Amino acid sequence: MKEEYWYFGGLVLFYFGRLLYLYYQKRCYRKTGEEIADYRYERYLELRDEIFALKFEDLGIEAPNEEETAFALILEMHTYAVLQAVVAFSDGKVWAFNTANARKNVGDNKAVDLRSAAIEAVVAAQYHFARMRRRDADTLLPGHIKLHIITNQDIYSVGDRINEMLHESSEWAELITKAFAVADELNDAANRKSLKRVYTKIAVKRSKPANF
Repeated sequence: MKEEYWYFGGLVLFYFGRLLYLYYQKRCYRKTGEEIADYRYERYLELRDEIFALKFEDLGIEAPNEEETAFALILEMHTYAVLQAVVAFSDGKVWAFNTANARKNVGDNKAVDLRSAAIEAVVAAQYHFARMRRRDADTLLPGHIKLHIITNQDIYSVGDRINEMLHESSEWAELITKAFAVADELNDAANRKSLKRVYTKIAVKRSKPANF
């Protein structure tokens, strides 16, 4: 009889221990997933802040003496599943980053069409920033697009729902078209030649905002 009790008790402990182990594994897996998601969002914000802090001299571009001049145009889009940004600089450089990974992609500087699209986009930006809001570079709402123009004096932004910004009657249609032309050329260049991937080394934990 005692042997039967020992056997039954052993089975109970075995299955109870197995349940605890499975619960522990599931919890660890879920926790790891949350940390990766938070880390990628944090890295996106770090890259975003890095770009907003750029100056002419950081890019090796000769700054104008007095006239306010645009040197970067940023297209930022929140498609619910991912936040992504494409940055065109006045010297033809192009950067791209998103929350799907934890790196900055640097466009191929030898891609002539990509460089031309970037330069044209920033030239167009020169005629639009005066109509935009200053210091309005808050993070995006889901389903929205934002355009940011960085000048030697300030940062200008405008944004709206994706369908509104992409509509042909939008007052920002020209700038949107130029920005998406850069994104298209970036995709073409990436298909021809791999982008240079810049990986981050430090993980920073931070909870995602409610709207992400």
